[in-house]
Amino acid sequence: MQNDASGQALPAVPPREQFKAMGVASLGGMLEYFEFIIFVFLAPQITAHFASPDMPEWLRLTQTFGIFAAGFLIRPIGGILMAQLGDLVGRKRIFTLTLALMAGPTLAIGMLPGYHEIGIWAPILLLVCRLLQGLSLGGELPGAISFVSEQVSGRRVTFALGILASSICLGSLAGSITVSALSAHLGSAAMAEYGWRIPFLIGGLFGLLSVYLRRFTHETPVFKAMKARLMLSERPPFATLLADHRFNLFAGMILAGTTTVVAAATQQFPITFFVTIKHLPMADIAAIQTLLIAFTMVGNILGGFLVSWRLLPMRVAYVGLQCLTIAGIFWAYGQDTVEGLVTPFMCLGLSGGAAMGLSLTFLARAFPAQVRYTGLATCYNVPIAILGGTALIVLTYLARFSEHYPAFYPAFFCVLSIGAALALWPRRHAISPFDQNDPDANPRTRQTPAPCSNTASIAVGQIH
Repeated sequence: MQNDASGQALPAVPPREQFKAMGVASLGGMLEYFEFIIFVFLAPQITAHFASPDMPEWLRLTQTFGIFAAGFLIRPIGGILMAQLGDLVGRKRIFTLTLALMAGPTLAIGMLPGYHEIGIWAPILLLVCRLLQGLSLGGELPGAISFVSEQVSGRRVTFALGILASSICLGSLAGSITVSALSAHLGSAAMAEYGWRIPFLIGGLFGLLSVYLRRFTHETPVFKAMKARLMLSERPPFATLLADHRFNLFAGMILAGTTTVVAAATQQFPITFFVTIKHLPMADIAAIQTLLIAFTMVGNILGGFLVSWRLLPMRVAYVGLQCLTIAGIFWAYGQDTVEGLVTPFMCLGLSGGAAMGLSLTFLARAFPAQVRYTGLATCYNVPIAILGGTALIVLTYLARFSEHYPAFYPAFFCVLSIGAALALWPRRHAISPFDQNDPDANPRTRQTPAPCSNTASIAVGQIH
């Protein structure tokens, strides 16, 4: 139970509503990474369908990946715009809107006519769909973190955010399995003709289902209380963020950027590195990467469990797990056999997944509730736009000089993230400004809500 300054208790969120919030948020997170994986895996089929047959093959593939990258580049714009609305009009409304804008274009990609039917309009329409996806995706995960953290009470917040993180990995795993199963069942000819559409149709339909389910959730009690007591921002939340929370914003970007680079180094690059450079069988490496993703999901939940049930302090857990992740990366990249990769990949999945899950809690507490959505969207989307498209290029470049060098890139970010997490800890905020008994908030950054009046409002960002 949370109390405001007048002693009035905010209504506790029933357990059923908490589970509902986690469920619908997890569906959106899963869809986001499902769509990411299937586009990459189906790039050859998409290229054949949407690119001009008169273009050289390398240029056709470059066009496809350029369209894919456009969705990443526009994410910061969409994320910041959507998140500011989320801080001003409500988490639930924007959280539902972002998923609708993601599900619609995903479904549309599965039904778009190809270059042979409509010519140059085919790649143009594909680009429009990707841009719409990018605009919505920028607000989806930050909205999920804000929504879940403000719906789930007390010490369960870290555990709930660990479950949310695991849904992201589940999306990658589901996308990989779907494409592999369809390819095996339909064959290459059928996949090139129509089979590539099926994963997009599945993703779009699941997205629309999730939009429908979000209608039955309620706005977070934290936002409703802030709105009732006139505590919402009088300035654009992004302006408040830059004026009052620059340090936390920069540290949060490091945490989010580390997640992006580590994911690239462990879930995307190994299929190229160990097959092309170390000449290991592709089927075996793909199977081991699937194993790593599965253990990452376990790690996401395990980290939240250890901290939520006070088996490990938050700072100790994060620092220790990132140190284990650094060791695991060097251990994995030093292997030359398939058998030698199994154990380090399992350990890397557990430690990296747990650290990733805990980073969501650091980020949720990095900003006060009035600008939380905007802060999270900026933290996530700027590093993704910069590092998401360049990490594989950097890793490939480092591998040219030595097969040992690629491990240093994610390890460097892990070290940076440890420093960022330790710097954020004294600046952490309560999830709710009305909760004066939050044991994980720093009393120095705790806000004291003033009594509501009809003539005054509380400016965002005032830290007492």
